[in-house]
Amino acid sequence: MYEMTRKVYCSSIGSEGYIRNSSLIDLLQDCSLRQLETEPVLSPFFEKENCSMFLTSRQLDIIRMPEYCEQLKIKTWCYELKRLYGFRNTVIYGEDGEPCVKCNAGGAFVNLETQRPVKIPQELADVVEKSPKLEMEYAPRKIKLPERKADYTENVKVLKCFIDMNGHVNNARYLDITDEFLDDKAKVKRIRIEYKVPLKREDDVTAKIYRSEKTLLVSLEDFSDKPYCICEYTLK
Repeated sequence: MYEMTRKVYCSSIGSEGYIRNSSLIDLLQDCSLRQLETEPVLSPFFEKENCSMFLTSRQLDIIRMPEYCEQLKIKTWCYELKRLYGFRNTVIYGEDGEPCVKCNAGGAFVNLETQRPVKIPQELADVVEKSPKLEMEYAPRKIKLPERKADYTENVKVLKCFIDMNGHVNNARYLDITDEFLDDKAKVKRIRIEYKVPLKREDDVTAKIYRSEKTLLVSLEDFSDKPYCICEYTLK
């Protein structure tokens, strides 16, 4: 288990006075990445083999949104690890010590140069520290698109500031894109993200938006309808 603390300042706050959805992801991924970088079994293997873990799915259950100047504690741990992929829980705790956000995330091991999947040795997977699975509702990792035409579509520009050190859109920045299609007063209780193909600076992207009374689903696709990422918001 890895733990860090952060205080919420103005750079993370949106117009409604609460932390932005993408800033929640920033906190979750910073904690997760630091855990991977300091993990005594996997980190030497990652460095030697030039590989890392790329996210394939993420689920956020939002109990409440952290507020300005609130001191937060973030904890993360692995609960399942195979040779090709792994799963982790991460929790953001508020100043009262109670969970604000519960997260389940899965990722695959990838060579950073070839972008191809990598298998870690079984003897390493066996000895990596694992903790019990968090008590939460686990939604499917795959997000099924509605069997109907999208309510509307919109072309999306991939900005330079979205690109991270791996050369593609950072997983938090997808929410900066899809949050644009939320109503200003929308209250979100769950976000599910399925990462399919890394989105790069030069890619052409169309957002297909599907609305219902309690959900907003945004599929970011290329011009041949192949999804890069699907994001589903469940509204309160």
